[in-house]
Parts: sequence; C-alpha cells; structure tokens
Amino acid sequence: MQKKDTLNTHELDATLVLTGRHNTDDNVMSKLEQEQVNAPDFASRFQFICHYAAGGVGIVSKAKDVVFDRIVAVKTLNDKLKDDPRAIASFLYESRLNANLDHPSIVPVYALGKSRDGRWECVTKFIHGSSLNAFIDKIREKYDTKKISNPQEHHALVSRLEYFLKICEAVEYCHSMKIVHGDLKPDNILMGKFGEVYLMDWGCAKETGTKPDQISGTPNYLPPEYLREKTVTPLIDIFALGMILFEMTTLRRGKQVCSGKQSDDCTCRVVFDPKNYIHYLPKLKIGPRIRAIISKAVNPDPAERYQTVGALSSDIRHFIYDEEVSAAPDNLFQKLFRKIYRNRMKTVLVTGGIFLLLCGGLFFSYYRANKAEQRHSTDMMRRLTLQAYTDYLATNLEKRFLTTQAQLLLFADNLLEDTLENNPRTSRFYDSILYRNPKTSPPGMLRSKYYPNPVNLSHMVRTIPENQKEPGMKLRDPKEYVYICNKILLYDLFSHNTNDSRDIHNELLSRENRIQRLYIQWADGTRYSYPGTYDDPATAAYQHRWNPGPDSGIGRKIFWSTPYRGVTGTHRIACRYPLFTPQNKYLGLAGIETRLEKMLEPLIRANQADPVHKLFLLTKQGTALRITGGKLELIDKDALPADTLALARLRELLAKLKANNMRQFEDVIRGEPHYISGIRIPTLEAVLLQMISVSEMENHNHELKF
Repeated sequence: MQKKDTLNTHELDATLVLTGRHNTDDNVMSKLEQEQVNAPDFASRFQFICHYAAGGVGIVSKAKDVVFDRIVAVKTLNDKLKDDPRAIASFLYESRLNANLDHPSIVPVYALGKSRDGRWECVTKFIHGSSLNAFIDKIREKYDTKKISNPQEHHALVSRLEYFLKICEAVEYCHSMKIVHGDLKPDNILMGKFGEVYLMDWGCAKETGTKPDQISGTPNYLPPEYLREKTVTPLIDIFALGMILFEMTTLRRGKQVCSGKQSDDCTCRVVFDPKNYIHYLPKLKIGPRIRAIISKAVNPDPAERYQTVGALSSDIRHFIYDEEVSAAPDNLFQKLFRKIYRNRMKTVLVTGGIFLLLCGGLFFSYYRANKAEQRHSTDMMRRLTLQAYTDYLATNLEKRFLTTQAQLLLFADNLLEDTLENNPRTSRFYDSILYRNPKTSPPGMLRSKYYPNPVNLSHMVRTIPENQKEPGMKLRDPKEYVYICNKILLYDLFSHNTNDSRDIHNELLSRENRIQRLYIQWADGTRYSYPGTYDDPATAAYQHRWNPGPDSGIGRKIFWSTPYRGVTGTHRIACRYPLFTPQNKYLGLAGIETRLEKMLEPLIRANQADPVHKLFLLTKQGTALRITGGKLELIDKDALPADTLALARLRELLAKLKANNMRQFEDVIRGEPHYISGIRIPTLEAVLLQMISVSEMENHNHELKF
C-alpha cells in the first residue's frame, strides 16, 4: 500500500492506456512491423506520375512517395547532361546546399539517391503554385479588364510588397549562411496558394567571396561589377531584388544596357531614368519614394547600392507605413510634419555598452584616486540602464499600436472596396433596439465577461440617428461586413495570412484578443458595428466611442481617441481612420475599439514583475494612465488618493521632460529625489513616463523579464 501511494498518477494512467492499445491492436502492430521489413529502397520508393517542368539543365517530375503516401517533386539531369561529371557534381552540390538551408521560404529536400537507370535524383516537397512571373501576368490581365484608381493601386502595391518582404527574408537568411543565390528572378520565385513564397533553382548559388571559373545566372538580373570582377558578393542578390522590385511595382520588365566590346571594360546601367518609371497602365503613378528605393537597389556603383538585404527591406517597411526612407530622406518641411521613430533602444544599449567598457578601464585605474568620479560614472550608468528599460517598454507598446493600425488600414481598404461596388444584396439588418429584447435579438447570442450585454458573432448591429427613419449611407451586405470583420480579427501582421481557420469565437472572446469591436460611422450619423450587441446610449463609454473628435474628416491619417472606461470596469481606446471616395468625398470613419488592458499589457506585466518602477502614460488629450498593482487606472482628476500623483503634477513633470528634449532628469517627489525617465510613443502621440526613487535605484537590478 505504501508503494502504491508513491506512484505518479500520470504515469499510471499512461501505462494503462498503452497497455490497452497493445492488447487490442496486435494485428496492426504486426502489419506495421512487416511494412518496415518490406520498406522499398530509394529507386522503388518514388513512383513516377508525370513530367512537371523542364529547363536547360534539369527535369522536374511529379511522383508518389509510397512510404509516406504523398506527392513529391523529383528533380534530375536531362538526357544531355546525365553522364556529364561536371553537371553531376554541380547537381549534387546544389542538392546538398538546398538541403542545408532551413527556412519556410526554401523548399525542403526529402531525399537524394539514384534511380534504377543510375541517374541521380533529388526529392523535394511538391509545391502547388505558380511563379512570380505568372503572378504579375495575372495582375496585368486583371488590370486590362478592370478600372483601377491610384488609391486602389497603392493598396494593391502594398499587398505585393508584403510578398516582396518575404522574398527578402529568405535571401537575408541565405546571406547569413554565407550563400548568394546568384539567379534571383521572377521565374525562380514560386507563389503558393496560401500566401507562401519559395525561392527555387539553387544551381547558381555560391559561397560569398568566391570567384567562379565562369559566370552563371540571368544577365538581365546580374550587376555590372559581377560581369567585370566575377566576385560573388551579397550585392549580386540585392541588385536582382531591385530588378524584381521594379517589375512588381510597375508590372513591367526592367532592362539593362551595356557598352564596351569586352567584358573587362564593359559598363552596364539599368534603364531607369524618370521617364521609364511608368506603370503598366500609364495613368497610374509611381511614387518618388519607391522610385528612389528601386534606383538605390540597382545603382551601377556597388558602394551606392544597399549594402544588406535588411537595409532594403527596412526601407520597404518604412514605405509601407508612410515613414521616411533612407533612399529619399525627408526635407525640413517633411521632418516637421512626419513623426519618425527609429531604433532608439538599440542605440542607447550600444552606447551604454561602450560607455560601460570605457568606464571599467577608468574605474580600475583611478579607483583609489578619484572616488567622486566613480560616483558620477555609477550615476550615469544607472541613468542609461533606466532609459534602456523605458525604451524597451515603449518599443513593445509601439509594436502593438502599429499592429492595430495595420488592422484598421486593412479594414478600411476592404470596407471601401465592398461599399463602393454597385452590387446591392439583400440581407437582414438588426438594429440596436432589437438586441435589447431576447425575443427580437438574432439567434446565436453569447455571453462574455468582456461585454456588458450578450453578443452575436454572426450578425452586426445597426444604429440609425433619432432624426432619421431610414439609414442614409448603407452597407451593401451585412454578411459581407461580418466576413470583413472576421478577416481583420484573424489578421497577423507578421505572416499576413487572413485565410486562417481559427475559431472566431475563441479569437474574439479570448483573453488574448485586443479588439473589442470594429465599427463604421458614416458622415450622416448611421452606424454599424461588430459584434452585434445592445449598446446603451446612456453610458459614458457609448459617448466616448461614438464621439468622432475634432480630427474627423480633416486629414487622411489614423488618430486615436482619449482613453475611457468601459461598462465592464475595464478601459478602452479607439483607433479611427477617415474614409474618402476616389473623388475625395468624405464618407465617414472606420474604427477599431481595443481593450486598453491588453494594449498596455507590457507595462502591466513589467509592473507585476518589478513594482519598484512607477509607470504612467500621458496622452495628447491631457489624460493620464497609471499602472499599479498589476492594474490600470485612468487619472482624470487632480485629486486622487495619497499613493499616486495628481494629474497637474504629472503634467508638470511632462513639461519639464519636453523642455529637456526628453532627456532624463531628477526631481523631488513627496520629499524624496526621483529619477524621471520618458519616451514618446509616436503612433499613439503619447509619452511613457517612468520614475524611481534614487534610494531604490542604488540597490536595484533592472531585468527585462518579459
């Protein structure tokens, strides 16, 4: 009995289950063992189905893997090269190099061996998709039959650039492995059915720094210096990426012009002067910033070209989010109106590391002779560490608000496209008053702690102004609106895959979700929101949510509301974007109401892990948020409990911080000296304020635990 009490119950349960299966599945196990004994060798494992594609060197066939019962691709040399030793060596080198590259955008290699006729075969994953070249051709065919405006083309270009960034990520990975692809072009880039991108054909790949006996690759995508010097560098792929970027932007093919009779004195340039930056449809314009990025990527002078793929992709991301790009720096006027946030945290950390090394040597030499200098250096180190901690928190916040803005832009884009189409449908609308009564509310109502009233995930809610009998600006189809909302909820900024199969119930009602609701408020006052629920007009949260604010309809930029308390006791903040027709007519606002506790989760978790730091977020509207005890508090009054600062005092500290150019300073709080650190959150147009007493700082170790 005593021995039984010490048994691990989980192990006991697992043993009983396994024993039961063993007793009931003896026939299955013996069949599996027999299959392992009769497992085919390489030559008979892959059953030929059909030829799939062919090139100048190899043949790709479609085959069935009889062991795993799946379709695979089998690549081998063609009849002319099957017995060529150099071709075989190159084929084996390409296969092994491909097998050693592990990246989602590089096709995995399953096996390498010889067929019955003695040919070397490389077995890889079979990809269902088409080339980037075919992808561009389909876009051109679509544009030939559909009228496209400049705003629509800009949104389409942004979508295409997301694919380009995936290509850059794969190339950047190869460069980190000291491998240069050497033959990047649209025909060697495969587009999957679900948004995935694959780099193909590694026959020209070589290690960085090598000088091959002969030049390989596609001449139109090779840089001039490679044709002259024949040295393999990452700049070869960067030039090819610039050519691909030109084609994905203009939907036209870029060309090179060479002068000189011999390759040694040959000078090449890409035909990319301003008049050649013309879209496939001449009426559509190519922006100067994307033009500058392309020109820098294909610059004939390698020193003037992007030096890394990361630098190129960084400029593309800045272009997508309408930020300054290195290829076309902002002038003074643009700098005045554009808020730019660069990697400040990394800069401070690097500066702090260098400063730490220098101070270490000085402290060792002058420790006994200069105590005052030691105290001064220690104080500076504390300040740098505190600032780095503040920057780290701000960076985490910025990522979350940027993600929400990306979701809002996608929401507005889909909403405009759906609304402006003249294809009316009929589907039932449920007004807010119908949700109040269980007898009139739509079927499928659910209860959630995040909403004060039951919600419906299959229907939205419509609210018509009191002075109107019928809605003014109408949605074409409420079901389509719900579909758009679901797609936005499943949008992932990093993978950009909106065709997710996750359960929308678990997504919207889960504790990890940041979105409370998605809505649109037309200029005439008609409102639609999702999920469908009764919205009480008497609550303060209702007034905050539907108050458009002073910025609505003025500019074409995203703006955030004042933080406010929700009905359930938690806090909310709304992100809004004005909607315009192609003729610049103001339509209304698209908005996303978010759960502020989830948006500020990095601050809450930091406070829970390290309560010594006092964290405040001051918005441009003049309100302040306090994080204390792992909770969020909205400070909207000057008189508060004794354990926190009044709103007027916080504004005074913020004014000092701005007057000091956001540099850290010391101030006396309740009779005790404190370090005051702050940093701007550009997306929210707010300031993160952090303070810690000098006495607590002396014996405190900052650890970024989350």
